[in-house]
Amino acid sequence: MRRQLRLGVLAFGMLVAVIGPLPLVFATLPDPAVRPGSALLVWAVLGVGAYPVLVVIGRWYVVRAERNERDAAERDEGARAVNGGRASGAAG
Repeated sequence: MRRQLRLGVLAFGMLVAVIGPLPLVFATLPDPAVRPGSALLVWAVLGVGAYPVLVVIGRWYVVRAERNERDAAERDEGARAVNGGRASGAAG
C-alpha cells in the first residue's frame, strides 16, 4: 500500500514540476496583441508539447502500478503457501 501511495505522489510531483510552471512561463511572453506569434507559441506548447509529457508520465505510472500489483499478488501467494492454503491473517 505504501508503494502505491509513494508512486502516486511521485507521479503527481512530476506533473506539477513539468506542467505547473507553464502559466508562469506564458506570463513572461509578450502580449499577443503586440506580438501575435506568442499566442501561437502558447497553443503549440499546450496542444503539442504537453500531451507527450502527460502520456509518458501516465505510461510510467501504469507500468509501475501493474508491477506493484504483481509483486503484491506474488507475496500473497507465497504467504498462502506458507500458511497451508489459507490467506494470511485469516482466522483459523
